[in-house]
Amino acid sequence: MAVIPLGPGRLVAKVDMLVEGTDVPKGMTYREAARKAVAMCVSDFAAKGARPDSFLISLGLRKGVTQEEVEGLAQGLRDAEQEWDAHLVGGDTNESSELVIDCAMVGFARKLVTRVGASPGDRLVVTGLFGYTRAGLKILMEGASAEAKFAESAKGSVLHPTPNLRVGLALAPYLTSAMDSSDGLARSLHTLAKESGVGFEVIALPVGQGVERFARTNGLSTEQLVLEGGEEYIIVGTVKGSKFSSAAKAVKRAGGELIEIGMATSSKGRVELRVRGSYKPIRNEGWTHLR
Repeated sequence: MAVIPLGPGRLVAKVDMLVEGTDVPKGMTYREAARKAVAMCVSDFAAKGARPDSFLISLGLRKGVTQEEVEGLAQGLRDAEQEWDAHLVGGDTNESSELVIDCAMVGFARKLVTRVGASPGDRLVVTGLFGYTRAGLKILMEGASAEAKFAESAKGSVLHPTPNLRVGLALAPYLTSAMDSSDGLARSLHTLAKESGVGFEVIALPVGQGVERFARTNGLSTEQLVLEGGEEYIIVGTVKGSKFSSAAKAVKRAGGELIEIGMATSSKGRVELRVRGSYKPIRNEGWTHLR
């Protein structure tokens, strides 16, 4: 993400590329892929407290692409425009060996939230629950077993990711540091710890409803599903303790929930999970491409 001074505010620019072979799981339509390409940029804007204004799309289309697929791409981009009130203003098209969607987004912010700024004692917060996307990929790609209601929710988190821009803009004034969780909760924590020069103690994993049962059914680790997933597009950040109540109220007014999961510590780079009085290191693991 690039930040350019512009009078009293900032011009914010972000580029993100979606590639079919590495970012489009089995079951995702071209309409969903186009919307996801924009969502990837919106998620970063939300975590930084920046409001997107417009975006450009460069498309790489494989030879033999059908009219139905092209119309799906167009509809997905319209979906994104309407959902996040950002406008498609141009782009380019070329032939490629597989679908490529490169989204370049610009917007504005008066003050930008960075990954630098957390201090020991700050509350560690997230704006959503985890475990759904990794479970959804297990169901889509590996045929993992799940109850119908959970399977629908988990697959939906993969096929229709929904970064909450309203929540991000409402929370931004209270954050001391933040990033989105597209690389997974564990990797996000390690990145924030390194950038801010702090450690993190996680005391309550933000486990999504049904994730533990899914893990037991399929012989998986709940901790890994929650910590090492990725592509959740949830904000992970820090807030001063004295500001937490106000931040939580602001997020609630925006239609979300602010969840406290731990605190920042003075142990630089040490990211740990506290379980029944004992500590275990959280590995720096997260999202890997589909191939």
